[in-house]
This record gives sequence, structure tokens and C-alpha cells, in this order.
Amino acid sequence: MRGSTDTTNIYDIIANLPRQFTAAFDSVSAKISPDTKKIIFCGMGGSALPANLLKTYLANANLDFNIPIKINRDYSFSEDVRTLPATPTCGFFCSYSGNTEETLAALGDAEMRGLTQIVILAHGGKLAEIAKEKGYALVQLPDTNQPRMAYGFIVGAMLKIFANSGLLNIDFNALNADIQKLTAENAALETRAMELAKSVQNKIPVIYASNAWKYLAMVWKINFNENAKTPSFWNCFPELNHNEMVGYTNPVGAFKVIILKDGADNERNKKRMDIFNSLLKEKLNCEVIDMADGSPFYKMISTLSLGLWTSYYLAILNNLDPAPVALVEEFKRLMM
Repeated sequence: MRGSTDTTNIYDIIANLPRQFTAAFDSVSAKISPDTKKIIFCGMGGSALPANLLKTYLANANLDFNIPIKINRDYSFSEDVRTLPATPTCGFFCSYSGNTEETLAALGDAEMRGLTQIVILAHGGKLAEIAKEKGYALVQLPDTNQPRMAYGFIVGAMLKIFANSGLLNIDFNALNADIQKLTAENAALETRAMELAKSVQNKIPVIYASNAWKYLAMVWKINFNENAKTPSFWNCFPELNHNEMVGYTNPVGAFKVIILKDGADNERNKKRMDIFNSLLKEKLNCEVIDMADGSPFYKMISTLSLGLWTSYYLAILNNLDPAPVALVEEFKRLMM
């Protein structure tokens, strides 16, 4: 149910986000060299997180894809210039607006270092103009109102590019079937998210997952930050058991800890989650969310959808518009 404070209809964008994957599968024709041995993905904020999700999916699906993907969130291109001629490298430069200053600077740095294989992902702006001027491959991102709402298309586009290039053998029919299944279950996810949002209200949400799914926890955290405009944090098992949890000995705020638990997680990690929950359930209002059964792709997209809906309904409960990120825009203005 769309909230009255949702002035730009983020509701429909969230409901249709899974279909972005299908749109990318159907429309993206770009290719990179089949000899590519290294990929550097440059982006910031919502234009960088799709690379984390891409790596998460590739790792959990155990696909035969052995090209390392390095994520670069900075002004400079992180690749050592001396390795470029010897190691065929492809740089992906992603900015929804096309005007992200760090990504534009990284592109200029990469060009100076001699990188020639470049793919641009942008809705418009300077990046799109550069791609057209210099003949770089351009993936046009759809209008999603906010960069963080375009990750379905970006992840789908990357998978399709790898497949187009002969670097990845993937069953797109199976992925589309998972997307249809999620779309059919959207109402149930919404209902679950409404209840979860109520339990988060007036608390600081902290999201935990196993190392295998840690970037899902990161995206949930970002959703709470940007959609619900609330501080949120994330970490992963088993690392958090060696340091972070000690901080809860003397908590100085009201927390809501959400643990994303996959039935296929390492048995020792599952035991860690259970013990953590039993020790701190009352103090931290801790709740374990069992990830859906199914393929790694379905587990990922269904868990992401639940997180999006939860942050959306938390914004509505707090009488906030989930779309704008006014503080980010003001910060950018002051940087000019």
C-alpha cells in the first residue's frame, strides 16, 4: 500500500525492481573482450552497490567465472599502470546521474594510465556524453528516480555482458522464473515487511548475515539510511563474534538486530547466530530472518526485496518521504 508521504511513487519502483533484471537481460547487447583477465568496477553509493551484489551472486551460485572483480570507490583508478598492458583489464564506470565527481575523476585517471577497454553505465550526464564522444560501450540506465533503485538493472546488465562476451554460461530462463516467482509473492513480502518495520521503529537497526551474504546486510543498512533516514549498521558472522558483540555489554541506545540466516550457511555460523540470539535477544530486540529456500539468485532477490519494503514502511511509519536524500544533495552543493 503506497504511503501518503511517498510523493514520487517509490512504492511502484520497489514493486517493479525485480523486473529490472529481466529488462536488462532482454535489452543489453554490449560485450567486452573474451580475453579479459581483470575487471575494475568504479562507482559510488547506489551506483557501486550493484557490484557487491554481483560478486555475492557469482560466489554463491558457484558459476564458472574466475575473473576477479575489484570495486573502486574513489577519485583515482586503483589499478597499477604497470600491469595494464600485461593484464587485459576492463573498467566499468557507473553513475546513475552520470555526474558523480569521483567516478568521472577515476575515468580520467584510467584513461591517463592507458586503459582502453571501458564500459559506461549511466542514465545520462557527463559520463554518457563522454561515452558517445569517445565511442565507449554505453549501457543506458532506466529512470528509477534514485540511484539506489537501479541495482536490478545494473546487476542484470553485468550478467548479460559477461554472457554476451562468452565469459559466463548462465540460464537466463531460470533467473526469469525466479523473478516471476518473487513478483507473485510480493504482497506476502510487503505484509511481512510492515510488521518488521513496526519492530524497528524508534530503534537503531543493525543487520547481520554470514560472510557469504554480508553484502545483503550492507544493502539493508543502506536502505534504512536512505529510505527511512535513520542510522543503521551492519557486520557479518563469524567476525562480529570476535569484537563487535562485546560492545553490547553496555549498549547506549535502543537497538533492533536483524540476522539474515540462510539454511545453507556453514553449520558453525548457524550455531553462532543461534547462540548470539539466545544471549542477546531481549537486550537487542534481536530477530532472526530465515532467508527463502530456492536458488542463490532467488535467495538474494527475495531477501533484498524484504529489506527494501521494510525500510519503505519504516519511512511511512515515521511520516517521511522515502525518496529524497536532502543531506546528500546539500553536501554535494557545498562541495562545488
